[in-house]
Amino acid sequence: MDECGGERILQPVSCVKRAAIYILKSRGGSRIMHLNIKKQPAWLQLVIFGLITIVLAFVGSAIGFLIIASSNHMGLMELSKITPSDFAKPEFAGIAKSLLVVQFFAIFLLPSLLFAFLADPKPLAFAGLKKPDQANFIFLGVLIILVSYVLVAWLGELNQSLVKNLLGKTARQWIDKGESEVDGTLQNILVMKNPVDLLVAIVLIGILAAVGEELFFRGILQRILIQAFKSPWVGILVTAALFSAIHGQFMGFIPRMILGVVLGALYWYSGSLLPAMAGHFVFNGLQVVLVYFKVIDTSSNTVGARFLPVAGVISLVIVIYLLNYLRKRSITTYDGLYRQPVEPMDI
Repeated sequence: MDECGGERILQPVSCVKRAAIYILKSRGGSRIMHLNIKKQPAWLQLVIFGLITIVLAFVGSAIGFLIIASSNHMGLMELSKITPSDFAKPEFAGIAKSLLVVQFFAIFLLPSLLFAFLADPKPLAFAGLKKPDQANFIFLGVLIILVSYVLVAWLGELNQSLVKNLLGKTARQWIDKGESEVDGTLQNILVMKNPVDLLVAIVLIGILAAVGEELFFRGILQRILIQAFKSPWVGILVTAALFSAIHGQFMGFIPRMILGVVLGALYWYSGSLLPAMAGHFVFNGLQVVLVYFKVIDTSSNTVGARFLPVAGVISLVIVIYLLNYLRKRSITTYDGLYRQPVEPMDI
């Protein structure tokens, strides 16, 4: 059995070496678009995707930093001295917004599209950018995400309570510092004085996050992990955990992970990334709009604390019902998606 797949334990060094050789090697002058990486073992696909992400994140971030530094009349050294806490200051709001754009292209969009291009002759369909199996699945996706809004708020309260009651003082102080920096940056980005600011915030937090994160996590990573674990739900859960972890917010880890599970289920059952993207956009965009009209602030809930547990449980029941409704109408199967045989590499 191949040491990068099958039943053996993954050997990282060997897999990375073979993945790098596989990416660079051209057999008989054939074009790189014919690599068909999807036919390789899942763990090898994961290593290749990781290498692509690291390289493009480094190159893309370097180019992005040069552009940001130049447009703000700063040197690279001066830009590099900006600390996370500085992004909460009004004078650095523009740079913080620019970094979101760099993150979108360098970390999420370009690595995902390049991997899909290398993996399949039909890269957009491979990444889930196709019509859902049924036209109403997009509407269902948005409805499920809207219903889950209260569930996420309730789980956020539980998450904060667990952190405060179970962790020691030193750990809580470290978490609080990180949360304060992230919250300060978000609040700075969400300072909206006019409709133009609102539109910019919706693009940055709504559209870019929905497209980039869904393409990276659900479109590519979840697809690989489902194949690696040979289980849709294990792949969905692991992807959701990684999706939440990368945001670096312990206080919101549980609700963000559950949201990731819902988004992953939407993708799996619908056969398309569009319902998850639409739902993600609506979830983020709704929060931006509510902040703009001062219905909520970045640290508040939409439901009173007294009724939040009851509303959260009701929300959970409805979400499960709607996902089950979607499941019964889904035609997605593991064999249907991964039926192609694994081909050994010729190196």
